[in-house]
Amino acid sequence: MRLYLSNFAHLLVIVVVSGVTLASPLRFLLLTNTSYTRANVDQSSTTNRLKNDIKPDGEKKTERMFTSTWTKIAQNPPNTLEVAVGSRVELQCEVAGNPPPQVYWITGNEPERQIQELTTRAQEASNAVSTEWEGVSKIVSTYVIDCVRPEDQGLKYCVSVSKNIVDQSATVLLVNTTRTTVCSSESQPTIILHATWRFALQRNTVILPCRAAGQPTPYLFWIDNLGQTISPATHARHTVLASGDLEISDLEWADMGEYTCKVQSGYTEKNVSTFLYPVRSESEIQTENPA
Repeated sequence: MRLYLSNFAHLLVIVVVSGVTLASPLRFLLLTNTSYTRANVDQSSTTNRLKNDIKPDGEKKTERMFTSTWTKIAQNPPNTLEVAVGSRVELQCEVAGNPPPQVYWITGNEPERQIQELTTRAQEASNAVSTEWEGVSKIVSTYVIDCVRPEDQGLKYCVSVSKNIVDQSATVLLVNTTRTTVCSSESQPTIILHATWRFALQRNTVILPCRAAGQPTPYLFWIDNLGQTISPATHARHTVLASGDLEISDLEWADMGEYTCKVQSGYTEKNVSTFLYPVRSESEIQTENPA
C-alpha cells in the first residue's frame, strides 16, 4: 500500500499545524519528501491520536507550540485515591512539551522544596543545552506501588519539566488501614514510561523512551516501523539501550511510523507504541532550494 504525502503525511501535519503558511517558521514541517511507503501504518488511528493530543487554536498559538519552550500535563492522575493496605497502585500522568519533557514523581517530606530544586536544576541545565530544535513529544509516566503500606499515605506529585518550564499535578493517596490485602512476591510487568508520539529533526539522534518494571524483571524488546524485531544484527542505526529506550541515529524520512515496545514476563505480555515523525530543518531545505 502506497500512501502519498497528500493523503497521509500532509494531512498529519495539517492536523498539527493547521493555519500555518509556508512563510511561517514552521514551513519545514510541510516541505518533506513527496511520497511515503509504509504498509503497517494505520492512517486513521495515527491521525486521530495526534488530532486529539494537539488541538491548534489559531496560527500564532500553533507556531508557539513548536517554537517556544513549554510543557503541560495533558491528563492528570486522580485528585484523590483511597486504597487498602497491601494493594497495588498505579498513578498515570500524561504530559506534552517542547522540548520533550522529563517526568518526575515527587513524594515524601517537603515536596515543595524538591520541586523547587528540580526547577532550579532545569534552569541551570537549559543555559548549557544546544539551541537546535529538540522536537515535540507526548510522554506517559506511571508511578507504581506494588504493596501499599500505611506510610505511603500522602501527596504524590507528577512534575513535568521542559528546560526551565515546569508543570505539576498532585494526588492525595489515602490508605485505609481497616482493609488489608495480601501482598504478592511477584508483580505483573508494567510499562512505566513511554512516548505516544514524537516529532524530531532528520539527521539527528532521537531516543524513544520505554521503561518497564515488575518482578521478575520483564524481558523488553522493540518492533520497528516495518514490523521487524530490532536487533544489532539487522539494525545498524537502532540501539536498544540498557534502560529499555530505543536510540535511532541519523534519523531519516524512511524512519517515519509506529515503533512498538513490548515487555514479557511469564505468560503476560504488554506493549505500547510511539509514532515517530521525522521533519526537515529550514537550513537543509534552504541548501537544497536556494533563493
